[in-house]
Amino acid sequence: MQTLTRYLDPRRSLASAIGWLVFALSIGLALTASVWVDDIVRNNLLDQRSRQLGGTADDIVDELNLSFALRLQSVRALASMLATELRTDNRATLRKILQNLQHSSPEFERIVLADAQGRVLASTHSGVEGGNVADRAWFALGLKGKSVGDVRVTPMEAKPPSGATGGAPGALVELIASVIDARGNTVGVIGIQMSKRWLLDLAGSLGDKLREEAGTEALLLDQDGRMLIGASSIRGARLEHANGATDTTVPMVAVNAPAKGVERRTQVERLADGKLYLVARATPGESEDLRALGWRVLVLQPYQDATLAATILQGRITAVLLGLGLLAALLGVWLAYRVTRGLDAIARSADALRTGATQSIAVPRGRNEVARLGRALDGLLTSLQHERSALQALNVSLDQRVAERTREVERLADQARYAAVVRERLKIARDLHDTLAHSMMAMLAEIRLLKRISVADPGAMAEELTRAEETAHQGLKEARAAITQMRFNPVRDAGLAAALGDFVKLFVERTGIQVDFTSDAHAGAFADERAETLFRIAEEAMRNVERHAGATQVTIALHELPDGHGLTLTIADNGVGFDADAPHPGHYGLAGLREQAQLIGADLTIRSSPHQGTTIGVALAPGRKP
Repeated sequence: MQTLTRYLDPRRSLASAIGWLVFALSIGLALTASVWVDDIVRNNLLDQRSRQLGGTADDIVDELNLSFALRLQSVRALASMLATELRTDNRATLRKILQNLQHSSPEFERIVLADAQGRVLASTHSGVEGGNVADRAWFALGLKGKSVGDVRVTPMEAKPPSGATGGAPGALVELIASVIDARGNTVGVIGIQMSKRWLLDLAGSLGDKLREEAGTEALLLDQDGRMLIGASSIRGARLEHANGATDTTVPMVAVNAPAKGVERRTQVERLADGKLYLVARATPGESEDLRALGWRVLVLQPYQDATLAATILQGRITAVLLGLGLLAALLGVWLAYRVTRGLDAIARSADALRTGATQSIAVPRGRNEVARLGRALDGLLTSLQHERSALQALNVSLDQRVAERTREVERLADQARYAAVVRERLKIARDLHDTLAHSMMAMLAEIRLLKRISVADPGAMAEELTRAEETAHQGLKEARAAITQMRFNPVRDAGLAAALGDFVKLFVERTGIQVDFTSDAHAGAFADERAETLFRIAEEAMRNVERHAGATQVTIALHELPDGHGLTLTIADNGVGFDADAPHPGHYGLAGLREQAQLIGADLTIRSSPHQGTTIGVALAPGRKP
C-alpha cells in the first residue's frame, strides 16, 4: 500500500507528477472539446428545429387565410344575391337567406340586413328587426362601399353572446358588406358578427400535426398581443406588445441566424408563464384578407424539449471524449514511468548515501541525459569525499586559530569595559559639575558675603543667612533632581521637544526670564541617547544664562536641517556676553559642553562677545559617530 501511495503521490514521484499532468491535460481537453462540440450540435439542432417551427407557422397562416377567404367569399355571394332581393315586402325570404347562411357557417353568430336608411329588414335575431342602425359605426362603414362584393373586416372585443353559457365563443370579427344594385347605388348593408368557433375548429384540425413534436403548440394573437387560441395556461395573457416584440427575449443561443437585412423569425423567449420557449412567428401577407385583422401566429415549443436531443447527444460525445482522455492519460503515465526509471534509481542511491548504506551513486546504463547525470553525480561525490578529508584537517587548524582569537577578544572586551567605566565617570563628573559645583559656588559666594556683612553691617546677617539657607536648599534640590534624572529619563519617554518644553516652563517660573521655544515635529520626536545628551547641553547652557548672563530674553530653537537629514539646537540670550576665545582656568562648564557634543559626534559652536549676548549652536547629522 505504501509503495502504491508513493507512486501515486506527485510530491514523491516524478513519473506520478508527469502522469497527473498528462491526465489533467487530457481530461481538460476532452471537456473543452465536449463543450465546443455541444455548442455546434446544439446550434445546428436548434437552427433546424427553428426552421421547422417557422415552416409550421407559415402553414398555419396559409390555412387561416384560406379559411377566412372562404367565409369572405360566402359574404360576397350573399351581398350579390341580396342586391336583387332587397325589398321590404319579402322580409321572410330575406330572413330565410340569412338563416341558411348562418346554418352553413355557424361561426356567423349574428347577421343583420339593413336598407340604405338604416332600417333593419332581416336578422338572424328576430328581436332587432324593424329597428334602426343608422347610428352604428359598422353601418356607416358599409355605406362607403364602392363595388359589388366589397367586404370590410374589423376586429372587435371578444364577448360572450347574450345568454350564452360559460365557455361559449364570443364575437371576434365584424364583417360589413355593401349591397349595391345594378346601377351602382348602395341599397343596403350587411353586418355579420363572427365568433372564434371557426378558429377553434381550425385549431382542432391542426392538433394532430403539432403533436408530432413534443410540447409544440400554435398560438394566435390579436393586434394587441393577446392570445386568441392556444395553451390554456397562458390563454388571455398579453404575450406581445403592439409592435410585435415579446415581453422578454432571452439571449441564450443563436437560433436560425438571419442573413444581413433579414428579420429574425425564431428566437428563445420567456413567455407569460415564466418558462422558456423556442418561438417562431408568422403574419399574413400584405395582399391577404387576414392582414386587416392584425393577427399573427406563434408556434412554440418548450426550450427543454427542443434541446433534449442536443443534451442526449452531448452526453454521448462527452462520454466518448472522456474515455479517450482517460486512455491518453494512462498511456502518458506509462511513458513517464519508462522515462524516469533511471532518475528513480539515482534518487534511491542518493537516499541510501544519506543514510550511510552506500558510498556511491548508481549510474544507469546508456548515453542519454539520465545516464550522463548519474556519472556526473558519482564523480562529484568522489571529489566531495576527497575534499571532506582536506576540510577536516583545515578544521583542526581553524580551531587553534579560533582559540587564539577568543583570547584576543576577551582582552579587548576587558579594555572596552574599562573604557565604559571611564565614560561613566566622566558623565558623573559632568553631572556633579552641573549640580553640586554650581550650588557650592553659590554657597561660597554667600559665605564670603556674610563675612563682609558681619564686619560692615551685623544687622543684615539674618536676611543673608536666610538667603544662604535658600541657596543650600536649592543645591540640595538640584542634586536630588540629578539623581532622579539618572533613574528617570524624560527624553526617552516623551521625546526631546516635550522634555525641553517642561524644562523651559520650570525655568521661566523659577527665574522670571522670558524664553521663546520653537520646535519642528520631526525634530521634537527625537528620543535616543543622543537626544539625552542634547538635553543636558541645553540644561547646562540655561544654568549659565541664569547665573552669569544677566539676560532678560532667551530663544531656544530645535529644527531639522534644510536637507531633512539631521537637526540643530540653538540657544541665544541677550545677556552680558563674554570673550569666547579667552581661556577660563578653573571653569569647566564650556569644556563639559564640548565633551558632551563630541560624545554624540555633534558640532558645537559658541559665539559671544562682551555686552553682545551669547549664542550656542549644536548641529547633529544622522548616523554620525563620535
